[in-house]
Amino acid sequence: MTTAGATTTTEPVTRDRLLQAAAEVFAERGYEGAALADIARRAGFTTGAVYSRFRNKAELLLEVVRGALEAQQHAAVAATTGAVPFGELVAEFVSPDREALRALVVEAHVAARRDPAVGEVLRSFQAARLDTLAALVHDAQQAGEVEAALDPRTAATLFMAIPLGLLLLDAAGVDLPESTEWSQLATYTAAALAPRQENA
Repeated sequence: MTTAGATTTTEPVTRDRLLQAAAEVFAERGYEGAALADIARRAGFTTGAVYSRFRNKAELLLEVVRGALEAQQHAAVAATTGAVPFGELVAEFVSPDREALRALVVEAHVAARRDPAVGEVLRSFQAARLDTLAALVHDAQQAGEVEAALDPRTAATLFMAIPLGLLLLDAAGVDLPESTEWSQLATYTAAALAPRQENA
């Protein structure tokens, strides 16, 4: 009874340590150069601890970047529909504190082009995200926040492209506009997407 309770308690800690170690090793060596044995050793576990929680290295990489991708995509929708000031969300895309994580997101997409396992996992994840975002756009249309004539899936694709595009520009070292400029653009974008008012 006690042993089972201890296992349940330590499980999130073990997973978090593995994810942190994976983020460090992927950042240092890239996806192709990272070995699961090195990740397990960095976390203080055996390779068996990795395989008992993740199917393979591809799934581990996705789990490392999942939070960043989800936060950025939801942020793009919230900002573009006017639910949240976009200027406050630019930091999520380009903050220096998130540089390492952004680099891993780029690494995941590069690896997807070279490794079929990564490609399959990332493709499935992004397809599910696109469906979720399309549903959010549809909900915004139903709430009268977004023009009903717009195709939700096309709009969702744009919202996914915004943060990923910023990641690529950032990775290339391009100087990006300040948050005030983003706020102004978001105001006009939200107005353009809002339902059209019929003339009386």
